Amino acid sequence: MQIDLNTFVMRLVAIVLGVTIHEFSHAFVALRLGDPTAAQEGRVSLNPVVHFDPLGAFMMFFVMLGYAPMAWGRPVPINVFRIRWGRRGFALSSLAGPTSNLLLASIFAIPLYINGGMWLSEQLYTFLYYVIITNIGLAAFNMLPLPPLDGFNTFAGLLPQGWATPMERLRRPANIILMILILLPWMINRLNLGQLDLDPRILDAMIAPIYQLFQRIVLPFAGCCHAVGHNHDHAEA
Repeated sequence: MQIDLNTFVMRLVAIVLGVTIHEFSHAFVALRLGDPTAAQEGRVSLNPVVHFDPLGAFMMFFVMLGYAPMAWGRPVPINVFRIRWGRRGFALSSLAGPTSNLLLASIFAIPLYINGGMWLSEQLYTFLYYVIITNIGLAAFNMLPLPPLDGFNTFAGLLPQGWATPMERLRRPANIILMILILLPWMINRLNLGQLDLDPRILDAMIAPIYQLFQRIVLPFAGCCHAVGHNHDHAEA
């Protein structure tokens, strides 16, 4: 496999930025709502080191090389009994992660609005592109209504108590379903089972409408969307 070092580094920086701001936002909002659990573990920090465990960070390299299906950061501990408004506070803290990714993507999209980004160097343009799509992708994936993702935690936290309890019982089986949805497409691709009449890309189909919605939020004008799309074609060539 031929690897372009510049592209690899830009993608890596984009992922580290996205995961760091995501986990920091969970911890920050939880602290603001009265739960110091994450703060006591040093998680209210923009230092990427505190938000990655060694194995998850190690797997990130293999994901970027196509040799692994997933990587992960350290989950932020939140105590629903200490956070203000209980489950509602937990929902707000969960929602903070994807929201921060969209905010970061929006900030990095600002240069694209200035003369359509034509004044940017090709390398800077490409880096902005990777930060934008990585953070939109992180937000979209995490807003899926499957545990342990933020979408499920947000949805469950806003439900009435009578509905929330049955939802909580779904956590363990739904965790298994999520793992299957992540691993199955990767395994079929790696084992060259594409000739089978299967379409395992269920997770992609679930993420796509959320991603498209978030893209319209971050890049509301057609010119910017076209510019990023055009750069995507160039960058992936």
